[in-house]
Order: sequence, then structure tokens, then C-alpha cells
Amino acid sequence: MRTSRTKGEEVLPTKGRQATYLEVSRNLEDKVRNGLYPPGSRLPPQRDLAVELGINVSTVSRAYKELQARGLIVASKRRGSIVTGGAMPSVQTRADSGSNSADANTVIDLTVNRPATGEFLTQLAREMTRIVDDPRYAQVQEYQPPQGPDWARAAGAQWIAAPGFAPTADNVVVTSGAQHGLFAVLSSLMGHEGVILSDQLTYYGLKALAPVFQFEIVGIPSDGEGLLPERLEDACKRMRVKAIFVVPNLQNPTVVTMSLARRAALVDIARRHHVAIIEDDVYGPLLRTRLPTIASLCPELTFHVTSTSKILAPGLRIGYLHTPPHAAALAAEAVRTTAWMPAPLSTLIATRWIEDGTAQTILDAQRVELQARQELARELLPAEYLHSDPACMFVWLKVPPPWRSDDYAANALARGVNTMPASAFAVDRSTLEHGVRINLACASSREQLVRAMQILAHTLRDRPRALFGTI
Repeated sequence: MRTSRTKGEEVLPTKGRQATYLEVSRNLEDKVRNGLYPPGSRLPPQRDLAVELGINVSTVSRAYKELQARGLIVASKRRGSIVTGGAMPSVQTRADSGSNSADANTVIDLTVNRPATGEFLTQLAREMTRIVDDPRYAQVQEYQPPQGPDWARAAGAQWIAAPGFAPTADNVVVTSGAQHGLFAVLSSLMGHEGVILSDQLTYYGLKALAPVFQFEIVGIPSDGEGLLPERLEDACKRMRVKAIFVVPNLQNPTVVTMSLARRAALVDIARRHHVAIIEDDVYGPLLRTRLPTIASLCPELTFHVTSTSKILAPGLRIGYLHTPPHAAALAAEAVRTTAWMPAPLSTLIATRWIEDGTAQTILDAQRVELQARQELARELLPAEYLHSDPACMFVWLKVPPPWRSDDYAANALARGVNTMPASAFAVDRSTLEHGVRINLACASSREQLVRAMQILAHTLRDRPRALFGTI
């Protein structure tokens, strides 16, 4: 990496080269992708790497922040920069206005689950003129209980409610999104020894928390109905299991909705082995017809996690955690130590929208747009490789030999479309199912989505090609 610098100044690239911090971050990313820094390992201390490369610490710090924004590492004051192995998606806005990449504006990013419409902003503009009349408005400038005020917990119980499931506010904790709720659950389970069982392809947020809490995730095979009960039973007999993590509705990334029989089997196994269940149900509200929640079948063992991010907007950052009886206080303590309390203004907005039906209006708009985008995906992508659902924000595209998921994703990116390969979700790479998750709602328009689907279909018909970068 050839650079020019003056003493005490930010390292600058030589003419025609990209910014030095981007070179550093991409070289480190290559090492993560190639396994030189496996998941759970630590990157070199920033000062040590700066000395090794002959550049300023501030440049290395900026490179590490870039890796964190792309979801390749998580920062820990105690353990340093911990590699997630690409477990978290990169975070970019649709306009990508803050990117320093020369080709950023030519890439269609389909890696993030976000609402497909602008209905949230329309409703928010109206809400800001009305919220001051709410008698609870004065509370938004004050500290609030870590579990959320009573009225917010009541709204959370209403949001979580499903056919046959009417939770009480006493067991609801308001969080700053589902990931924060998952963090609170795992914090509550820290005293329990053992592994966490999940699908072999599982939510990348769980993978990102594994090195933070230092637990092992063990992948359980599944089919079109969900986790295989006999394999789940076997794991519970052979291992000390801390919890079973499951996304029962529109599983991320394979789009599977767990059948009622599998939900009942999972509950039976958890009860007989006294194992907690973590039910991540952020996509459940998108379904027009819902099966009973696992929390309704097994309330004594189930932590039910959901949020408004996927339905309303990520920027609202409000989630709801329904705990087993008497576990809410412990989860609330995790909220207190990480964020002190959920953001009061967002909490009030979410509450008002759940109470007056605005949340349902946004949800209805979301469903209409998602169904249209799902139809485009089914029209443009080969049916034999596609797993989809009319209500889902994403599709799962299997890639046939000789493709492997990372190669396909890299070739598609080279052509201008960014997807999430199976490796981002894989618990056990030896049993990796090769495919990519395609986030339909991430495209800025249906027209842009059509262009992306055409590129992905063309890439699938092609053969893997070697891609060369700078040396």
C-alpha cells in the first residue's frame, strides 16, 4: 500500500488511489473473508497495526469503523475489535450519500431489510403536528423506567398479540429494536451454561452476539416445515443447551414458516429438557394468517422478541420483548445497563400509532408493495431455485453447482448488485446450503428492482468467473 504523508497529518493516498483507510479496511476484509481472522478472533490493536503499516492511528481507527459499519467486526472495550465474519449486513442509505466508494452509486444494494414504501415518513410528518397535544408528551424530556412506561408496555402487548395470544403488559419490556431485545434475553441467560441451538442458516444478529457473550451456536438441520424434531431432541440429550433460537415466521434467510406440528414438537422438547426458547417474530405481523405463537404454546419458557423496525421503519428503533413470568425485571436491567431506557419520543410515537391504527395503515401499505415486488421476483428469477412468500421482505435464491454462494455474490456484486451470501448466516460451514438472500424492499423502486433481478438471473445462467482487484 503506497502512500504519501507528512508528519502528524492524516495519511493520504497517492494520486489515483483510493483513500488509505479504505485500502486498510478492504485488505482486512479480504483476510476476514479468507479465514485469516476467523469469527470470534480479534483484529490487531489499532496502534500496533498503525506502527506496522507506517500510518497514523487515526487512519486505522477510521478503517476499523468502516469494518464495523459493514458488519465485519464488533467493538468491545474489554476484548477489542472482534471479528463476526460478515455476520452483520453493511449499513447504507438508499442514496448512499455518505460513501467514499467510487462505484457506490452504481451498485444496487439488496442486503438490508427495510420498509418498501415511504408511508412512514408521510405519517410521521402528520404526527409531528399532533403529538404535542398528547397528555404524555411532557414525559418525553424525562427519564423513564428501563422497561418503558406502563402505557408503552400496554401498547407493546397489543403489538405482540396474535390469534390465541393476549399477553399482559406486566411481562413486556420496551427495547430499542429487536437486536436490543435479543441482547437483553441473552444477558438474562448468562448464568446458564450451554450452547444455543438454531437453524443451520440463522439470523446474523445472533451470530454477532455470540463472540460478545462467548457462547457457541449449534446448527440444527431443518426442512420446509422448520427444525427437525429428532435432530433437536438428539442435541438436547447430548449437550448442555442454554436456549433454542427460532424465527418461526418467514425464517431469515430461507423464508420458511414453521408448521404448527413443528412448533408443538419444539415446545414438547423444550419442556422435557427444561430449555428456554427465544422466539424472534419480527416478520410475523406481515402474515395475514398467523399460526399460534410459540409464546402462546409455552409461555413459561419463551422469550418472544419483536419490533417495529421491519414494519414501520428502522429509524423508529422500538422493539418489544415478552418474557416468561417474573423474568421481565432481569431483562429490564439489561436495558438499563445498555441504553438506560428506550428513547422516549420514539416510544410515544410507536404507542400512539399502535393505539390509533396508524401502525396498521403503514403495515397495509407495506404488504401491498411487498406482494408486488414478490411477483416481480417470481417472474424474473428461476422458480426451481427460488424460495419466496407473498408477505416476505426478501427471497432466498439457491445457487446450483458449480456456483458457491460467496462466488455468486461476488460475481453479482461485480455486475452491480449486492446480496447476502449463505456464509453470512451459516452456523456450520461444512453443511452450508449455497444461496443468497435478496432483500426486495431494499431497492429504491420497482424499476430498480427489475434491473437487479435481471442482473441476478443473468449471473445465475453464467459460470463463476475469477475476479481481480488491485495488488
